[in-house]
Parts: sequence; C-alpha cells; structure tokens
Amino acid sequence: MTGLRIENPGPRSTVQDGGRTGFQHQGLSPGGAADLRAWRWANHLLGNPPDAACVEITLGGFAAEAEGDLLLAVTGASGAVHVNGKPVPEWGVFSMLPGDRLQLGAPGHGLLTYLAVAGGWRTRSFLGSRSTVAREGLRELRALRCGDLLPAQPIRHEAASDTIRRRQVPEQWRSQPAQPDKPLKLIPGPDRSQFKPTDLARLVLSDYRVSGLSDRMGYRLEGPALCSPGGVTSRAVNCGTVQIPGDGKPMVMLNDRQTIGGYTVPGTVPRLDCSRLAQCRPGDVIRFTWADVAECQAERMVFEEQMNSMSWDQEGRLVRRRG
Repeated sequence: MTGLRIENPGPRSTVQDGGRTGFQHQGLSPGGAADLRAWRWANHLLGNPPDAACVEITLGGFAAEAEGDLLLAVTGASGAVHVNGKPVPEWGVFSMLPGDRLQLGAPGHGLLTYLAVAGGWRTRSFLGSRSTVAREGLRELRALRCGDLLPAQPIRHEAASDTIRRRQVPEQWRSQPAQPDKPLKLIPGPDRSQFKPTDLARLVLSDYRVSGLSDRMGYRLEGPALCSPGGVTSRAVNCGTVQIPGDGKPMVMLNDRQTIGGYTVPGTVPRLDCSRLAQCRPGDVIRFTWADVAECQAERMVFEEQMNSMSWDQEGRLVRRRG
C-alpha cells in the first residue's frame, strides 16, 4: 500500500480535516485542523479538496519513510524540513520516492506544522471526518505512533512535474502566531453586560501569557484576573469561546473543546484569529481587542474569496482566476 511509514511522530501528531461537524448535541467534539489558514493552504498547494485530511504536527520532531511515490506539501510553523538530508521549501510542494526519508526539525517559531499529500490522507473516517480527538477514545482515530502507515493514493508521474514542485505560498498569505502588537479580535459575548466595565477594560488592556496547561481543547491564559459574575446556565461552547472560570483567568476554547460549559463568556475569538492563537506556544504573550461581528465576517469572507479565486499558473506562481 502506498503511504508514509511513521518513524517518529514527534511530541504529538494527529490526522485532522475540517472536523466532525453536526454531533456536538451528542457530546462529540468536532476536532479539526487548529490552524485553518495553514491547513487550507497545504491542500490548495496540491489541488486537493479544501477539506482533505492533513497531518497536524506539534513542535516538529517528525520522521517518516515513503512507501511509494508521494507528492506532499508542508505549511504552518516554520522549521527545517528535509528529504534524505536535503532541505525542501517551507509552504511549498515536494515529492518522495520509495525509501526516501522525511524529517521535520523543531520550528523556529509557531507550534503546528501541516503535512498534506496529493489526494489527502486515506485514514479511517468516522461520522464523516478523519479528525482525531484523543479524549473521545476512538481506537483507530488516535495520535500517530511509530510504525503507523499513513495511507495515500499513488500519484501519476505527471502529477509530480517541476511546475507543481515550484509552487510556494507567498509570505503575505502565510499564518503567523498572535503577538501583543497584533492582538486577537474579540467579539462581545452573551455575558458581556454582566461584567464590570473595569473588568472588560482589563481584558483588552492587559498582556496575557499562554499557560503550559494549554492544548487543543483550549488555551489557558495567565495574567490579570477578572471577577466572574457566575451563575449562568450550561450552554453550547463554540470554537473561540472565552470562558472566565472561578479563578478569573481567561480560557479560550478550541477545536477539541467540551460541547457545553457553564462559565461566563465575555466574548468570542473569531475562527481566523483562533488559528493565530493555536500557533502560540506556552509563554507567548497575547492581547485582545474588541471587534464587531460584521468586521470579523468580512475578514472571513475575504479569506474564503481568496482561497476560491486563486490558482497556480504554468510557472507555479499564484494567480487570480479569470471569470
């Protein structure tokens, strides 16, 4: 079978696609790629369907051997990527022959790297998704281990042409971790009116540091505490929901979140900004800024329009489709 044999999954590597949507009412977290921008570009580089599965690699350290001819793309956190000891371009396309060895070093900045294969990884699908949510305990949808085979479809030799291998996402289109000078947008939440004005001001005027307890379920933040009004009824939790627990330290819920929660919610981080947060490491400093729904919707619409209208020319350059 054609695929990639795992020699070292690094600290954590999982298969992720667009997520297992439509089942939160049954208690199943959606999962899915945490960095939406990097995941979509990895598939776009190869001409894959937008929701094709990629490998999400945390902090590099990944090594694997090709079993068959493969055409791959790598995006996300920047780090040394080598095939048989030779570097391959970041946010670009490369090919592997049977027996070739792929190695990803620790990224210089950022947290998550995405590895796509032409046609998408053909791992097991459950309820319409190949995404791994480790705490769900699904045996065949777990984190990758040494010896696992990531199955892929064989590629045609013409598919690995020099033109395709010249494709590379321009710098301005790439995702970057959140930074204090580029704060995360925060849409007012259902409980904003219950917080004191001083607490709401503190939330957007303070620096917060990513806690070492952060993971795909959510990011815990260390910094000035807010006084939580408390006493809310449990309700659905979305990606980007900012919860204020009893200790007053904000938590931003992400892809593997619990499906309901009873903490107060002063705001919600929009999906594209969640991608920036997901690239932050423990110790990184972030800030928030208030934004309205229309502004965030417009930003998402621009992103989707860009992804749908951009293609690759015969020289491997990114161009806008005509018509």
